[in-house]
Amino acid sequence: MRCPYCGSERIEAGIAWGKSAETGNVGLKYNTGSGFFSVTGVVQVYSDLCLDCRSVLRTYIKEDTNKSWSHQPGSLGSR
Repeated sequence: MRCPYCGSERIEAGIAWGKSAETGNVGLKYNTGSGFFSVTGVVQVYSDLCLDCRSVLRTYIKEDTNKSWSHQPGSLGSR
């Protein structure tokens, strides 16, 4: 892979997103179930990073994309 911004081939692929102190969840939210039994989940997000110009080249998930994706901002459990 080559960086489209600087041409470097020094790309670190598959870096997992996370939070400092590992509190909470970071990722794309989705809903399962409905009504009272509705649950919000989060999928792990990964990025590829150019080590020379520090650009994030790609952000992606590895899970199935056939989910009911949430478009509501905020943390899990917030309204």
